[in-house]
Amino acid sequence: MTWRLTTFAACLFFMNVNETVRACNVPVFRYALERWQSDNYELLVLHQRDLTLEEQQKVDKIRQATRPSGAALNLSVRECDLRTKIDRQLEGLTRGLVKQKDPPLAVLLYSANSREVPDRIVTKMPLDDLNVESLIASPVRQEVAKQLLEGQSAVWIFVTSGNQIQDADALRRLENQIEWNRANLKLPEQDVLEADEFFDQENPIELKIDFSIVKLDRDDPREDFLIAMLMGSESDLVDLANQPMAFPVIGRGRVLYALVGQGIYKDTIEMASKFVVGPCSCQVKDQNPGFDLLLNTDWDSKVSGKPLSRPSTGEKKAPVLIQIPSGK
Repeated sequence: MTWRLTTFAACLFFMNVNETVRACNVPVFRYALERWQSDNYELLVLHQRDLTLEEQQKVDKIRQATRPSGAALNLSVRECDLRTKIDRQLEGLTRGLVKQKDPPLAVLLYSANSREVPDRIVTKMPLDDLNVESLIASPVRQEVAKQLLEGQSAVWIFVTSGNQIQDADALRRLENQIEWNRANLKLPEQDVLEADEFFDQENPIELKIDFSIVKLDRDDPREDFLIAMLMGSESDLVDLANQPMAFPVIGRGRVLYALVGQGIYKDTIEMASKFVVGPCSCQVKDQNPGFDLLLNTDWDSKVSGKPLSRPSTGEKKAPVLIQIPSGK
């Protein structure tokens, strides 16, 4: 069996280190839901002529749904007239994408904070082909956000391969291990939590260990943007598209990494689950693995009540790099 190794920054508890390095006993998934603001994606609209009225209306409709405009979608929109001088970073990203007389191009970029992705470009297409509704929201993305807000420790996005036997076997392994995790993984004892300075007993959101699975058909046109986000997050996932994949999602839509094919098995699933329910010793978001999804969700208004956790005032600790088998 061949293994694809993924290196990521993990909380120090994961290495079974001394208790004194822990910043708090608040589980990673809960701290992430309350405190890790989701990063903004960028939509570049590249053109070498004035936009038509219809094109401008499409861009404006997207912009009105975004967080910078006061709505909920974690996306910023930037119109770039290539007839004028643009900044060096943007020029490097867009060089060669639009030729003279080409129609306006829409380019979706991962957040600038998504340092582990191999290419910031998620997808690109003529502006006329951009489906506004699918960009703003999709059924699977909405369901993932809904379940995270219901208190799931992690939501596993299971991407089908089209091979029914492989998909059924991988899904069974994931379901079996999730059942084991529900029965065996534990939160800190109540007296330990109550003694922790980060714990707030008045928080109305139930603190529990639970996991769920949301299936994603890679051929569903409504999910084209989600498929592009997931497949572009690691360099070799497109080449492994003939195998089922599972992506654990926590917090406000943070995807940790991909498990692929036979890599979806009890040890890797348990390892990911222990990570998300463990105490959050590394509270700086960018020192944790993964990238954020594009989600049309007003997290601040929905994560109500007093927060369970408060930002750490102690010394920041560097992440520890470990390797886990995550694929093929």
